[in-house]
Order: sequence, then C-alpha cells, then structure tokens
Amino acid sequence: MFSLVVLLVVLFLFYWIIGGVFFACMALLKLKKIYKVRFSCLFTFTSAVCAGGATWSGIFWSREKAVECLSGHTALKQIPEVSFSCGFGQLFLSAIVGLIILLLLGFGLLKLSSRKDRNWLTAFAERLEYIDQEEEKE
Repeated sequence: MFSLVVLLVVLFLFYWIIGGVFFACMALLKLKKIYKVRFSCLFTFTSAVCAGGATWSGIFWSREKAVECLSGHTALKQIPEVSFSCGFGQLFLSAIVGLIILLLLGFGLLKLSSRKDRNWLTAFAERLEYIDQEEEKE
C-alpha cells in the first residue's frame, strides 16, 4: 500500500511539473491570454486524476507479470524489489499513456481557460473607460 501511495505522489508531481511547464510555454508561444488561476486549479485536479488512473492501471497491468516473477522467489525481503522490477514495463507504459491523456486534456483546459469570453467585470471596466473617454472629449 505504501508503494502505491509513493507511486501516485511521484506520478502526480511528474505530471504536474512537466505538464505545467509545457502548458506555460504553450501559453507564451501562442501569446494567448488565459485565466491562470482557473487553468492552474483545473490542471492540478486533472493531474491528480491522471496520476491516479496511471497508478491504478499500471498496478492492474503489472499484477499478472509480478505474480509470474514472484512464483520462483520465496524470500520475503525480495518481494517488493522483484514485483517492481517485473512490472516496470507495464508501470512505465501506463505512466506514458497517462501523460499523453493529461496533455490532451490540458489542451482542452487551455481552451476552456482562454479569455475569449468577456465576464461582467471586464464589460464594466470597458464601460468605465468609455465613459472616461467621452468625458475627456467634452
């Protein structure tokens, strides 16, 4: 159970940092204005969900392979190392698939967090600027 939590935390931090840097660069390169807080919150939540999904699927996929490897080992001290080494390919593949899913969802979150829509505060500020400009003309 402890190794499962450690894997979940490591994948979450990996996804959060790599994805965050990637989408920060994407936002800068596109020169797109986004709601940073909205994107950050949604991306953090999505990273956690993708890390949980990748951890669960990696453990699920590697379970059969680990049971095969552990059938020949009887020493209790070797069980965690052997189970990790036997299922590493499946864990790594699930982590890569989770990262790809996170990046695809991140593009959707980036579009969802763009500033194309005007909220009431922006409209109010523009209206105040317009009134100020009209007063200056008079």
